Amino acid sequence: MPAKNSEPPLPDHARELMDAGLQHAVLMRAMPVLRHDLASPLSVMRMGTMLLKRRLAKGDLTPEQAVERVEQIEEQLGDIAHHIRRLRQWDLQINERQALRALVAEAVELARPMLMVRGTELEPLVEDATGWDEQVTARHTLLYVVLAALYHLAERPGPVPARITVEPSGARGVRVRAQGVSASQDLPPLQGNSLAQPPALDLAALHQLALPLDVTVQVAQDQVEITLPGA
Repeated sequence: MPAKNSEPPLPDHARELMDAGLQHAVLMRAMPVLRHDLASPLSVMRMGTMLLKRRLAKGDLTPEQAVERVEQIEEQLGDIAHHIRRLRQWDLQINERQALRALVAEAVELARPMLMVRGTELEPLVEDATGWDEQVTARHTLLYVVLAALYHLAERPGPVPARITVEPSGARGVRVRAQGVSASQDLPPLQGNSLAQPPALDLAALHQLALPLDVTVQVAQDQVEITLPGA
């Protein structure tokens, strides 16, 4: 007979709801950056069109200057389109695979602004960084796992890390490490008691996010190792 206090296994729909809730917790942390990246070029474009309209009305704009202004607006529209395409990485209805390095680079770019505000340095991945196998791909939702690892090390109780580094770990792995102690220790914690704050991303959350991808996550005190299947 089963033990009196044992809990039955979660049904599939309950696990799916749990996964969706954890993914939402990650997305809410990245949302301010996503929103800024869309709003910033749009704001600049609106200012540019307003100035263009005024100068055209006054008749003090040469055709060459007008073409230059329009080309600037086209460039800003291209930036907006690029950031809209980035949103596909959050779409669970697609089943795309991307290069592992590209997914990690996107996670770093999304996490950097928040970490920098908190006093934690996070360097972007350079294009020609060595150690990454460009032939290794992963499902696009691995972005949730890498971001969760970054946020986990940044938000854990205790001193704020001075820097977090991301590097390849073997041919099919990612190593995220927290190093040092930031001088910005007088700032309020990333995770407060407010209901508006997303829940903390602890070890159990990392493992649950990785489970549908068959990804292995190992967490030490200052390090998270993410390993893709097939290593």
